[in-house]
Parts: sequence; structure tokens; C-alpha cells
Amino acid sequence: MNKYFANKGFYRNVGNVMIPIAIQSFINSLSGLIDIIMASRFHAVSAVSTALQIDALVQGIAFGIAAGINIFVVQYYGAKDFKNMKKSFGLSMTAVSFNALFWLGLSLGMNTNLLKLFIDNESVVAMAYDYLKFSCFAFICSSVTMSFNFAYHSVQKAYIPLIISIFVVASHVALNYFLMIFLNLGVRGAGISMLLTQVLNVSSYAIYSFATHQPFVGPLPEMFSFDLTFVKKVFKRVTPLVINETFFGLGNSLFIVAYGSLGKVVMDSYYIGNQIVNVFFTVVNAMSDAATSMIGYELGKHNYEEAENEVNYFLGIAFILAVAVIGTIMMFAPNIVQLFHVESEKAFNLSVDIIRVLSVKIAFRLFNVIVFASLRAGGDSKYLTLLDSSILWGVGLSLTYFMIYLLGVKDIVLVILLGQSEQLVRLFLGIKRVKSKKWIRKLV
Repeated sequence: MNKYFANKGFYRNVGNVMIPIAIQSFINSLSGLIDIIMASRFHAVSAVSTALQIDALVQGIAFGIAAGINIFVVQYYGAKDFKNMKKSFGLSMTAVSFNALFWLGLSLGMNTNLLKLFIDNESVVAMAYDYLKFSCFAFICSSVTMSFNFAYHSVQKAYIPLIISIFVVASHVALNYFLMIFLNLGVRGAGISMLLTQVLNVSSYAIYSFATHQPFVGPLPEMFSFDLTFVKKVFKRVTPLVINETFFGLGNSLFIVAYGSLGKVVMDSYYIGNQIVNVFFTVVNAMSDAATSMIGYELGKHNYEEAENEVNYFLGIAFILAVAVIGTIMMFAPNIVQLFHVESEKAFNLSVDIIRVLSVKIAFRLFNVIVFASLRAGGDSKYLTLLDSSILWGVGLSLTYFMIYLLGVKDIVLVILLGQSEQLVRLFLGIKRVKSKKWIRKLV
């Protein structure tokens, strides 16, 4: 049991990395929550949330690219190879931008047809496109911002993204209120607000990073001087992660398609519940980033035994946080749902039940992200793909479609609960892989 508990120095380092990330992630999630609360005033919860499914796909793939390349950023930082660190960061920005351009073209080219894949309701789709036709131009900005975010976490300066997030989110809320409510632009105003906010966001990162001479930036020719050999070396490890995040994102979208067949009331309740739970997912995201950064740093210094020890320490933290998160959600779920303009008692109770059952997902995910962080830090990306997207499709998604379309189950709470069996399978196989030590490797 003692192997899961570290000395005070380790927890101090975790706090220095994790707490700013958690606060930043919480602020960003709170911003999304406020968006949905404001959208509920216009009965547009499903509309805005449906449009955000496209953004989730973009950001999911961008996450795979940025997180994958960041393996090299953090290990080059550990090895004090700043030249290749800068090239890796430049490659990250380039790759996520190409991904964003693809989805921008697809969003505008397919018009409302892309949104119709998620829900069969003409009025909801029309309102969703009112949002998307403005917000899609923010894809590039938000994707490049992700590269900056990962880079700051790599150099263990997580407080900088936190400060920028506070400023940007405050601006976003103010713009939302001004455009949506004061100018009465509704959903269209929310889309414009998203675009302006993301331009401000990426500009803040770029100006600060170059002005303060951060180790991952430099003269543009130096940052973008990567040749084909360098790109191949990086993407040999990154490609499985990108494939994983692409299929993981598509899989999550297909969950929405399945839930959407249960009707608008169910979808409104799900989107409310899911958005609230996303606020609690800030703990998961912070844990993942902190573990990847700290374990990857030790691998970069060839401290393999310490990297292995840190995995166990993080699993100990995950257990404590899982108990705390489940207890908090179970207790305060009804109070949180009261913040929304829920139209009926049925929708209110359904939202509460969805939040509570999704708390189980958070608990399991806390353990699974430690496994993912370990595999990602060591470049064990092929097995990570098996654990993440393959199990999502093979277990969670298959079971969900079987229950809804073949068995005719209409209770979304039961569907979500049984669908969490994928988390158990993932955890069992993941812990087995970590114990095998096959993920412990040097990349640079």
C-alpha cells in the first residue's frame, strides 16, 4: 500500500503543476456552462450543444496531435535540447492548423447537412447552424491555443495559461451577455462571441510567449525548419494518437446520435447534465496533464524507476479524488440543475439522474487517465489506441446501440450506466500494460 503514497516533495510538485491546470480547466468549463445557461434563455440548449459537437471533433483530433507532439517537446526539454524543442512546437502548430482548416471547410461546405447527422429536428438544426457559421472560423485559433497550452505544461509553467484563461473567459462571458442578451442576437451572438474570444485567446498566448522568450519559441525560421526526416520521426509516434482521438471523437459523436433518437427532451437533459459533469472533469484533465508532464520529464532524464514510482503515486491520488468527486456530485446535483431554465419537472429529474450516473464515468476516468498518461509519456501510442478508441467502439458504443436500436431501451440513464462497462475493461487491460513496463522507453 505504501507504494501509492509519496513524500511531501512529490505532492508539492504535483500541486504546482496540477492546481493551475485544474483551475484553468474549471474556468474554461464554467465558461461553457454559462454558455448553456444563457442558451437556455432562448430554448437553444440542444442547438448550441449540437453545434459544439463539431467543435468537439476538431478539438479532439487537435488534442491527439498536440498531445502526441508534446511528448517530444517535454522530452527535449528534459534533455535540454531547445533547438528540437522549438521545431516540435512549430510542427504542432502547423499540424493542428491543417486539421482546423479541414473542419472549417467541411462545416461551411456541408451547411446544415453536417448537423443533421446529430439530431432530426429542423428548428434545432437551423439554430445550430446560426451558431456554427460564425464559430467555425475560431477552429484554427482554438487549436493553436491548445499547442501553446501543452507547451507551457511541458515547461511546468501552468500558471501562465491560467492567467490568460481568467482574462479570456471573463471577456467571453461579457461578450456573450452583450451580443446574446443586450443586442438580442441570441444563438448567432454566441457564435460571434466564440470567434472573437478565440482570436483574443491565441493573440494573448503568442504575444506573451515571444515577449518573454519562452524556451519553445524563437525566430520563425528556427521553429518551422523541420524537414521530412524530423516530421517522419515525430509522426511515427503521433499518428496512432491522432487516429485514436479521431475515432474516439467520432465514437462520442455517435453516442450523441443514438441519444438523439430518444427525443429533444432527453437531449436537453443530457446536454445539461453532461455540461455540468464537464466542470468536474477538470480534475481528470488536470490529473492527465500533470501526470504526462511529470512522468515524461523523468523519462527524458532516463530516470525510469522514478517514472514508474510516479505512476503509482498518481494512482493513489486518483483514488482519493474519485471518492471526493462522486460524493460531491451525488449530494449537490439537484442544486446545480436549478441554475438552468428547465421547462418541466420530468426534464429536471432526468438531468439530475444523468449527472449522478455520469459521476461513475468520472471516477473510472481518473484511474484510466493515469494509465493513458504513462503510455503517452513513453510513446506507447499503439496500445493506447487499443485501450481508448477500440474499447469505446467495441464495448461502449456497441452496447449502447444494441440497447437503444435492438432492445428498444428508452431509459437513457440505464443506457449510460451499462455503457460504463467499457471503463472497467479499459482499466483492467491498462493496469496490466503498466505493470508489464513495456511503456518505459526513451524517445529522444
